[in-house]
Amino acid sequence: MTGRFLGALLVAMVGLAGAVQAQDRPSENDMFAAPASEPAPVPVPATVPATATATTTTTTSVGDSRDQLNLGAPEGATRFSAEVAPEDPLKIGGQIYLRAQSSAQQGQSAGNWTLSSPSLLDAYMDVRPNDRVRGFVLARTIFDPTLPATASTSFAAISGGSQGGASTGGAANLSSLFGVQATRTPRVLLDQMWLRFDIKHTVFVTAGRQHVRWGTARFWTPTDFLHIQHRNPLDVFDARTGTTMIKVHVPWEAQGWNFYAYGLTEGADATPTASALAGAARAEMVWSSAELGLGGVAQRGHKPKLAADLSAGIWDLDFYGEVALRFGQDIDRVRYDSSAYANLPDVPYNSLDSTPWLVQALEHRVDALYPLAPSSGVKPQATGGVSYSIKYAANDVFTISAEYFYNGLGYNDTAVYPGLVLPHSQTLREPATFFYLGRHYAGVFASAPAPYSWDNTTFTLSNLANLSDRSGITRFDYSFILLTHLRFEAFGAVHWGERNGEFRFGMDPINLGSFTDPFSGLSSLPQQVSSRSPALFDLGVALRASI
Repeated sequence: MTGRFLGALLVAMVGLAGAVQAQDRPSENDMFAAPASEPAPVPVPATVPATATATTTTTTSVGDSRDQLNLGAPEGATRFSAEVAPEDPLKIGGQIYLRAQSSAQQGQSAGNWTLSSPSLLDAYMDVRPNDRVRGFVLARTIFDPTLPATASTSFAAISGGSQGGASTGGAANLSSLFGVQATRTPRVLLDQMWLRFDIKHTVFVTAGRQHVRWGTARFWTPTDFLHIQHRNPLDVFDARTGTTMIKVHVPWEAQGWNFYAYGLTEGADATPTASALAGAARAEMVWSSAELGLGGVAQRGHKPKLAADLSAGIWDLDFYGEVALRFGQDIDRVRYDSSAYANLPDVPYNSLDSTPWLVQALEHRVDALYPLAPSSGVKPQATGGVSYSIKYAANDVFTISAEYFYNGLGYNDTAVYPGLVLPHSQTLREPATFFYLGRHYAGVFASAPAPYSWDNTTFTLSNLANLSDRSGITRFDYSFILLTHLRFEAFGAVHWGERNGEFRFGMDPINLGSFTDPFSGLSSLPQQVSSRSPALFDLGVALRASI
């Protein structure tokens, strides 16, 4: 079914290309730099111009180099096309984002509150040799001076319990609570590196690492298939890196529709052979004030992923929703087996495994207490919301929205949560992450940008609740523009509800039984994973400068 669906979209794109070419078109800058109905593929900083600058009139001599001939072009024309090169084809910029945040857990004194400073530096180069070709590279450096100089071992980190308020900060990965601890060594990541060009002003191609987001929801985005990680909906800045792919876009201007095809060379797993490549297709159709998006992802050896999203304006209300259909065979789920305590299995020793024996023992016991639960069939994930904006002054608008999320891949029992955190003998396939642990969620959002005479100030209030385990988080964000390119940010968040729920994530001690040392034959003392106190609140400040 999915193969025919994706194939039909690709055939439609090819058939429409000829028809589109005959339509009246806006300027090349409008179509190439920012098509009206195309989601922005990359979060380019606001200081980067959306279109190329004015063309140059500088002439060159006969003795100019080949680079000058191809990029600068005598008399304003390049060797290979009639497009005129801009006067300044290269822009360089970036941002510095300095942060400090602290989290408090139940029963902690102020001196024991966790402290972190996950600051980052973005640097980009934006190359536009002419109006039809653009290249963009963004590299990111992440540095946290509060982390240790050297990494601790897996067992030390596990037995030591939580590393701090990872859940309180909305960590994307549950294993960040228990596992090998990161170090203060700076990490350099490639966020984006892509080239964009058009074919006969009709087909628009973007190749390389880029950001492409599907869906319309604010908090929960189950159809965001083309990002490897889920976005943390409470983060002011989305620090996820892009995904490497080739995107082909064919717009149909007469209808205001857009068709896309994607070839993905990067995924959660390695792509060692051509058969491991994934393909995707999407269509976006507009009727009056409503827009419908349909898409799908297919990969050999995996079940397809299907997506649909809809947004529409009715009176003063903006309604939106999205539905993702996943197949349970591709996703590992765990369950809690309390009966395993009565007869914990012996711990085998694998001399061929380089993992320390004690870690092997822990993994073996975790497998017994939290076995994999085979799943099958279609698992829907659906988000629906409504937004309302009130104009209370000449230039002031207050926005409030509410959102509900049904997660067919979520859990109703908090007893399962440790099995998603503790190490198994095999890596889980697409394990549940924060904000996607429960079965039912609800969220409310309110924003007041530049109220009245406070033109440089923004207030934001977010409240998220996991209805399945009855826990939640309420966060207030404040932003103030100190100088033109310098912004001050601060936030405070309160965690409430059940102590073992997702947004508090308390954990009782877990007894994994006693182990017999395979080298000495002696039985060791019972091994126990330390408990984790529930989260209470978070505080944070930040400075962000962009050029």
